Amino acid sequence: MQQPTSFVDPALPTHVCRLHKSLYSLKQASQVWYTRLSDFLLSIGFRASKVDTSLFILTVNHDICLSM
Repeated sequence: MQQPTSFVDPALPTHVCRLHKSLYSLKQASQVWYTRLSDFLLSIGFRASKVDTSLFILTVNHDICLSM
């Protein structure tokens, strides 16, 4: 592993950055984000669309709010 040339520390040119998270977790970041958003929207009264998984619908009286 090497540091990008723009990030090389002249005092420590052979050192590299240590990751605090595994790279594998980055692949799941969008799934985790969607799950948290979905849980929140459902908890405040939105309902999930059966046709489009990214569409959430909230109906209050005669008003409709769509969240994508």
